[in-house]
Amino acid sequence: MMLVVGAGAVGTILCAHLTAARREPVKLYVREKDVEVMQTVQNLRVEHAGAGHPPIIAPKPQLTRSLALDDIDYLLLCVKFPQLDGVLDQLGEVPAHCSIVSTLNGVGALRRIRERFAQARTVPLTVMFNGQLLEPLHARITTKPQIVIGSDDARLLRAFGSGMQVKQVAGESAAWGKLLINLANAICALTHTTFKDLLTDRDLRAIYVAVLDEAVRLLDAAGIAYTLPMPIPYGVYRRLLGGRTPLPWWFARLRNGLQEGSYPSMVADVQAGRPTEIGQLNGEIVCLGLEHKVATPVNAKIVSLIQKFEGQSPPPYLTPAALRARLCV
Repeated sequence: MMLVVGAGAVGTILCAHLTAARREPVKLYVREKDVEVMQTVQNLRVEHAGAGHPPIIAPKPQLTRSLALDDIDYLLLCVKFPQLDGVLDQLGEVPAHCSIVSTLNGVGALRRIRERFAQARTVPLTVMFNGQLLEPLHARITTKPQIVIGSDDARLLRAFGSGMQVKQVAGESAAWGKLLINLANAICALTHTTFKDLLTDRDLRAIYVAVLDEAVRLLDAAGIAYTLPMPIPYGVYRRLLGGRTPLPWWFARLRNGLQEGSYPSMVADVQAGRPTEIGQLNGEIVCLGLEHKVATPVNAKIVSLIQKFEGQSPPPYLTPAALRARLCV
């Protein structure tokens, strides 16, 4: 039995693929305040922004308000980091047969889970797709459906069916590689721009290169392995970003299926005045830099700016050129 906690875009998309595959029984944890709305929804629905992709319409899984793990083999955490402690506080003892699968961005969540449940098996599941929640249990995916699982658990690897591309890697290298790519999220959130803007606008690309250079230099100094989502070395990707060619955008479209209008979830969080995951993304780089005595001024400035944006309505968005000037890039 699998228990999915979190019915946002990621939770809805993963739950739909699990349910459609019919390889594992699935429960979906629902908060008390959401029960009434969830009960009115008949099916899980995931649409694909690209042409020629029929929607996934899957039976709604069993809803539960319990986090008891007696009959649960896999606990899939699909919440944002600010909600993680609240979920962990509700868990009792984690049975030996239950694996905790974290889909959260960054590596801070894995660290937090292991601190709280040192004896439990913790598995990183790196989400490589971009999704948007349209309404309860109804999401849109704007890239190819891909996940990377840091485990050789055959049962978990096959649970999502053929509709989801599943790759298995050792350890947390994919999580660190995805963290590097997710350093773009704050750039888009500060300028209220899309992924296409990030990969085509000269100022945004220059900022992204500076942010990545800082982070990659730090990971190399700290001896931390990372596996980038794209099958090219960082040096090649950096040269593409630093040039004037549109190849980074076309590469993202052709390989990852990224659609025009796609944006990171942090854009929506800032727009809605919600807390963001900045501490687990650029903030992780800043903290690691302090630990290893490696300067990370660009990421530190981005963290500070996002923190000032949080809760402001409307947010004081910056133009790409203005943000570049602020960061001295």
